[in-house]
Amino acid sequence: MTPHIVPVDALAALVVAFAAALLLTPMVRIWALRRRIGDKPNGRRVHVRMIPHLGGLAMVAGFAAAVVVASAGGPAVALGRLAPLVPALALTVALGVVDDLKSLRAMQKLTVQVLGAGLLVAAGCRLVTGWTPVDALPWASVAVGMTFFVGMSSAVNLVDGHDGLAAGLAAISAGAFAVLAAAWGAALPGVLALATVGVALGFLVYNMPPGRIYMGDTGSMFLGTVLAVAACALSVERPGSATFAGLCLILAVPMLDVFLAIARRTILRLPVFAADSLHMHHVLARMGFSARQVLAILYGMQSLLAALGIVAAQGFVFPVVVGGVFLAGAFAVFLRLMFVVHAADREDVDDDVLESTAARRSALR
Repeated sequence: MTPHIVPVDALAALVVAFAAALLLTPMVRIWALRRRIGDKPNGRRVHVRMIPHLGGLAMVAGFAAAVVVASAGGPAVALGRLAPLVPALALTVALGVVDDLKSLRAMQKLTVQVLGAGLLVAAGCRLVTGWTPVDALPWASVAVGMTFFVGMSSAVNLVDGHDGLAAGLAAISAGAFAVLAAAWGAALPGVLALATVGVALGFLVYNMPPGRIYMGDTGSMFLGTVLAVAACALSVERPGSATFAGLCLILAVPMLDVFLAIARRTILRLPVFAADSLHMHHVLARMGFSARQVLAILYGMQSLLAALGIVAAQGFVFPVVVGGVFLAGAFAVFLRLMFVVHAADREDVDDDVLESTAARRSALR
């Protein structure tokens, strides 16, 4: 890996994104509190009072400011290169805002996500897998790209159920992308990655446990989409199966949570799009880990896989093998724990029903 000097415009994007998110997030929080816009306590959230959301608006604004500043640094990140992405990103943000305010149904969200993915593909975003049968066929390439965009948007959205988790994982993944971009001299993905790192870290100041504001679907789906766009840009920069494998490892923890959700809901014969409280962070919390310990475990997993991904993207096979074995083991362990937690929840429900029935019978005597 031959390192390049990180361009000043990319570093400017990092600083501007961080500063903007740091300054704008508390403003959004105050605005949301005054209008009672936020998440109320429920079985899937860990908080016990209303927490304002829409923090994603500060992240979007910070990201946009960072890109505008970086565009002054040269043609590599000129706004003209990013203009085709604006409709899809705007649609993603609009979907997130509406969902944060109105709580859309899963299929409604999915329909708009697919439309947004279609706009990104039409704008020229392409995920190069390094597999000729996929990359050479237009319809296959489009299908893979759209699945990737929808999958990443949903993946980051799913892990956003624990203070500090989605933003932290996004920052780690984007940081790894920035390392690859610097190593390959790729200006555009480098700016996108560092802008993402900046807004995620700026937001984390207010979102670490105990979180004072949530990013909401506005932030989580935007982060997932931007990470997917950056990954696609890197896959085009140095096409090949090694790059694709490395990118998958860098994004592995959110993707793992998606596959676990599909697997457990299929095995338990539950609707695939039904919300539940059996995600990885839920299971770890049920095992007795504190909020910060849960973050340490999942941040650690993400950091390890991101490091393996960086090495794998240089063409080495052993990090792919190590990462694959680690992910297979994590999948098996977490899936087993999810079934244990589900069974315990069912027993608690059955006990509550029996106690309630006994109480009613006693009252009737």
